Amino acid sequence: MTFTSFHFVVFFPLVILLYYLLPACYRWILLLIASAFFYWVFSWQCLALLFGMSVLNYLIGLRIISNDGHIRKSIYLSGILLNILCLVFFKYFKSFGPDLRMIADSLHLYYPKQMLEIIFPLGISFFIFTAISYLIDIKKKVIQPEKNAGILITYFLFFPKLIQGPIERAGSVIPQFTRNTKFNYDDVTSGLKLMAWGFFKKLVIADRLAVVVNGVYADPGKYDGLTLVTATIFFAFQVYADFSGYTDIAVGVSRIMGIRIMQNFRAPYFSVSIKDFWNRWHISLSQWLRDYLFLPISYAVSRRMKNDRYLGIKTEYWIYLLAAFVTFLICGIWHGVGWNYVVWGTLFAVYLSFAQFTLRQRKRINKSIGLTGKPHLLKFVQIISTFFLVTFAWIFFRANDLPDAFLVIGNSIHGWSVPGLTTSVQVLSGFGLTFNEFLIAVISVSLLMIADRFSQITTIDLYILHRPVLLRWLIYYVLLIAIILYGVFEKKPFIYQQF
Repeated sequence: MTFTSFHFVVFFPLVILLYYLLPACYRWILLLIASAFFYWVFSWQCLALLFGMSVLNYLIGLRIISNDGHIRKSIYLSGILLNILCLVFFKYFKSFGPDLRMIADSLHLYYPKQMLEIIFPLGISFFIFTAISYLIDIKKKVIQPEKNAGILITYFLFFPKLIQGPIERAGSVIPQFTRNTKFNYDDVTSGLKLMAWGFFKKLVIADRLAVVVNGVYADPGKYDGLTLVTATIFFAFQVYADFSGYTDIAVGVSRIMGIRIMQNFRAPYFSVSIKDFWNRWHISLSQWLRDYLFLPISYAVSRRMKNDRYLGIKTEYWIYLLAAFVTFLICGIWHGVGWNYVVWGTLFAVYLSFAQFTLRQRKRINKSIGLTGKPHLLKFVQIISTFFLVTFAWIFFRANDLPDAFLVIGNSIHGWSVPGLTTSVQVLSGFGLTFNEFLIAVISVSLLMIADRFSQITTIDLYILHRPVLLRWLIYYVLLIAIILYGVFEKKPFIYQQF
């Protein structure tokens, strides 16, 4: 089941109704059943896998805390390894399965054909990252293992966040499942508004832009620079509207039940640096990478590097460089199989390392050309340059493979012309959109950026709340009408479901 399916339209109100009818102590049981059904609609086999992994992590968590010394460490490391192997098998086996089949055939070894038909479990990456953070936090004594197996399984399978996150920590979510939350009108209305805004992002913006992006990136060799650059910029907004739209719906659904989960995005395209971008984009993943990869790697390396400088460069820079490259290499591989994902992750490591190494030089340059004394102009330049770097990286993320990515980059450089009105309409028709549909897409993206700009000052909820009643309801009705009239209802899956 997905948020944009008809099943969810029936499922969601029924769950909310039963949730508030039940005593607080039994609500986690409803959430567990609802979460299991939510995933069962997709695949009962994959549900069985996730359920089994949840039980396994529950048992490992208890064993970690009940043992000392080497036994405790062995159990902990075994649990981490089992989770990683599960992720690697289901995420990458299908790509390497045919090669393994050929090797097995050449060695005359038995290889079951069913192995190539394994279904990829939706949300497996987010599930495994959640499980790993749970075990690490127990090992570090940040949290105590959950004694109630049912509540822990509910945490792992909680349906709003199961498929695409956010990657919530156990310490912040589990206590909310047994809290006596009473019906709160403000939470319900706030949650519904967030859901509506999420549906607008997904159906009106992301799925409309997808028509252009999918058409162009399916065969990038056919298109000139203008078309490829337009499609790439569209993808930057498509992936943002798609993923942040999912998060808004997930946060809204949870808020209606009085459960708080984190916002995963904070106006990322207003970032002034790549570091700032990762503090605003997919925040739960960024924090996971920071806490469980970047910082541990940095500490481990710093303990082994005894000199102040190596090759004339301060040790702290080498530590940052190594930690950044390992972290983002893993981040790229986590997102998918293919060298394009490796390059995508490596690019961000290069961006971050270059920014760290050249911080002083860039400050001197900004001062010498007068940008330091003009903070608004400096910020504008930083936002535009950051957006350009991020959008360039998106080429490798979206391309079918590495050769296609380089083809997009190469063709984006040449073949430019200034089209007249007639030519523009022909170009738009080639994209798969009429002129009016293209205009709707541009206006929708503009509204998204305006909303993001306001969100840096106050939340959209609070801003609208302080408007006159007539204006508030006008905004609500316009949003709903826009979704109904201009939404693309073609059951396009959320982009991050594949990760």
